Amino acid sequence: MSSVQDAIGSMALMMLRQRHSDAAVGREEIEKAIGDCAQLLARDMSAEQHAAIVQELETRLIVKVGRPTRLVDERGHVPWYFGDRKEGRRFFKRYGDFLLQDQGWPPAAIEAIDLSTDLIMEQMEDPNRDGPWDRRGLVVGHVQFGKTANYAGLAGKAADAGYKLIIILAGMHNALRQQTQRRMDRDFLGYNTTPASGGAGFTRIGVGELDRSIHAEHLTTQAANGDFNRAFADNLGIGVQQRPVLLVIKKNARILENLNNWVNEVLAPRGDTEARPLLVIDDEADQASVDTGEQRFDEDGPDPDYEPKRINGQIRRLLSAFSRSAYVAYTATPFANVLIHDAAATEEYGDDVFPRSFIMNLPSPSNYVGPGLLFGINGVGADTAQEPLDVTRDVDQDGEAWIAIDHKNGFAPRYEGEDSIPPSLEDAILSFVLACAARAARGQRNVHNSMLIHVSRYKDVHQAVFRQVDEWVADLKRRLKYGSKTRDSILDRLRELWEQDFVPTSATIRATEIGATLPVTDWSAVERELSTAADKIKPQVVNSEIRDALDYDGNAAQGLNVIAIGGDKLSRGLTLEGLTASYFLRPSRMYDSLMQMGRWFGYRPGYVDLCRLYMTPDLQLWFRHVATSAEELRERLDHMAMIGATPEQYGLRIQSHDILLVTAPNKMRHSREFQVSFQGEAKIQTVLFNDQSRNQQNAATITNFLDRIGPPSEPATQTGFKSLEGRRLWKGVAGAEVATLLGSLLFPDEARDVNAARLSAYVREQLGAGELTDWTIAVLGGSGERRTINEWTFKTIERNPLPRGEASGRYVVKTILSPRDEAIDLVQSEFDRALAATNRKRAAAGKDEATTPDGPEIRRVRGENPKRALLLLYPLSPAKAELHDIDVPIFGIVVSFPDSRSGRSIRYRFNTVEQRLEPV
Repeated sequence: MSSVQDAIGSMALMMLRQRHSDAAVGREEIEKAIGDCAQLLARDMSAEQHAAIVQELETRLIVKVGRPTRLVDERGHVPWYFGDRKEGRRFFKRYGDFLLQDQGWPPAAIEAIDLSTDLIMEQMEDPNRDGPWDRRGLVVGHVQFGKTANYAGLAGKAADAGYKLIIILAGMHNALRQQTQRRMDRDFLGYNTTPASGGAGFTRIGVGELDRSIHAEHLTTQAANGDFNRAFADNLGIGVQQRPVLLVIKKNARILENLNNWVNEVLAPRGDTEARPLLVIDDEADQASVDTGEQRFDEDGPDPDYEPKRINGQIRRLLSAFSRSAYVAYTATPFANVLIHDAAATEEYGDDVFPRSFIMNLPSPSNYVGPGLLFGINGVGADTAQEPLDVTRDVDQDGEAWIAIDHKNGFAPRYEGEDSIPPSLEDAILSFVLACAARAARGQRNVHNSMLIHVSRYKDVHQAVFRQVDEWVADLKRRLKYGSKTRDSILDRLRELWEQDFVPTSATIRATEIGATLPVTDWSAVERELSTAADKIKPQVVNSEIRDALDYDGNAAQGLNVIAIGGDKLSRGLTLEGLTASYFLRPSRMYDSLMQMGRWFGYRPGYVDLCRLYMTPDLQLWFRHVATSAEELRERLDHMAMIGATPEQYGLRIQSHDILLVTAPNKMRHSREFQVSFQGEAKIQTVLFNDQSRNQQNAATITNFLDRIGPPSEPATQTGFKSLEGRRLWKGVAGAEVATLLGSLLFPDEARDVNAARLSAYVREQLGAGELTDWTIAVLGGSGERRTINEWTFKTIERNPLPRGEASGRYVVKTILSPRDEAIDLVQSEFDRALAATNRKRAAAGKDEATTPDGPEIRRVRGENPKRALLLLYPLSPAKAELHDIDVPIFGIVVSFPDSRSGRSIRYRFNTVEQRLEPV
């Protein structure tokens, strides 16, 4: 932007924050503020300049964030974080002010951090409460979505509340530990922990420039050798007293052991392990923290003498050393964490880090560019699938033969026998140049722009790739600098790439929600910026042999344009600022590793249409599968939270793959793989709408369906059946009718088991196989009030509402199914066989005989003829639900599918909780 645009934009931003400090801001308010500021400054603007400021402010201010969901176990927990305990939060207040005033965060994003960290604090324990107590939780975020910002807020609130020792476990590499320390210096401590030379003391930075009256100590620094050091800690001699103390350490067994020795030899004799509460924040908690050893379990429980792996054991030893501790794990890829055995423990090291106290699912903001957006989500039929943004470009790795898929150390990349890069990488670099130039043309000057090249894990291959890229980029710079005089062909190639790729892609993305505010950028504006943009580009190797390779902070004034070439160091946690182009050929066959390699996820304000991902079609499909599995995991968590399950009741299943592994085999040794389908399952609705409009529509849909299928089979009458108050039963109803009904009903998003599109698609799929053709439909009756709609009368069924539904705007029940109802279509001999099979299982488990068969046995008997299926319609009482504005029945459904050999199955990996819960 020009200086005039910058001035008007900054002034309008301040005006909007004053006018709408507690309210959402829309386009109309933004345009008015810009007009007012232009008038105050007596400046005229073109339509293009006005649109550019509007777009910039919309990107910064209009962000929507959902509400976190959580599973909690209240056993042994005393509620505490309310009222006076939330007052005087000075650490957190200055952090929120810093994000708003200095970083320009949208208020909604700051409010989301405030809300989610409040919910986490509620599930930790009051640091003033006498011990012993020990809380263990897991926070599930998204790759590159802002976990550090979230736990910086949590650390501030914990310090405000009275937690005295705060330890952050920050990955396994020095670069990631240093990156995290820099963030915590800025966002929590408020000073640079590496003091300036000459004895000048600590420099105030970040939050410390807003409020200097509060102070926390540190035992680690930003320096490369600034990890925990016993001598450094002893020299400081601060211990853990009244001021909070922060440590940011990497997950290294030796460093953790030194820390534990200091705790036991210094803090414990002083009484600090009894008097001072501990908070451990475990970043990237699925890496290194999970025990990969093979602990044995028998009927008496886990082997008490088992020796866990070193890092896991040292973390557990640290937690066990304090009588009062809270452990909060953060990860975007929780596959390994949820597969931890929930009962793992030893006498020496205590419980494993299974999140038994709470699991929280953080929603992604509306401006987050995540895996589902970039790669899409698989679904059953077109209605449930999510298609990706058109930003991925295919690489023919085998055809170009530049770098072999399974190459070894020492491999020399060659294209057609030459020591040069292939055409696909040339295109990726040209796309990066175009993105840098287009961002500058849009007013995003002096910002960071990064490109990722990740094709190998080997450092000597990184050097070979760097040399080839560096030579090609140097030639590109020369041609752009002098080519305008001779009309170099590279300009034609860049223009062709812009007009045939960027122009149509940008137009398509502008039609989506995330791209609605993107400006139109023409070629002439881009062309003017090409030479300058390319001239700033610097290829750079980023691996463990290169220290401080990406100095974004040191280049904040002019922006850094970098092509980062590396492997493992770029695979997890490390942030590439302004990442626009990625060239990725590094296959990982583990979900978590593959997803963490995706450094391209995150926020791309004003330039998401300029981003490009170059990879093989197979890798694109792999990422799509992992994105689908992660989304299913979150959906199941949200659903279990809605019905009030605890983490130990939270049966988790993760969709498997023919080639990929969910996580490393030694991290999932306690899980088991099962085939899962709708076949042989009962889908029970437990979450319902609590408003008149949607319940009216569902009731009308169901009564129209009942009109179409005619008089019931039971009671056998041709007249008056619409006003009957008891149970009504229809037999031999066509499967196509049921599929249409299921596809037409409205279900809350949280009602995961009864997704309309998936249920309807499965029924139609099975009809094609000659199954599910013959349905029994039952409308049940109860003892509630009568409700009439479309001349049909229903005696409603009473189900108590669960309190947790009220906050989410839903009517939530524990279950609507009466167990005997599922056997409603069985003849006596079938009922007897199902009951006998049920009681054989109960006898083997040492349980008393039942009088009603269980669901799996009912569905197994029904599966002897897989043409048959059952739909139960429950007209629930609005009065019992205390929903007095609803005058129709609140219909809930149960669909009971028979066993089937032809039903499409999906393989899932079950954690230990799910193995106990599911009757597989």
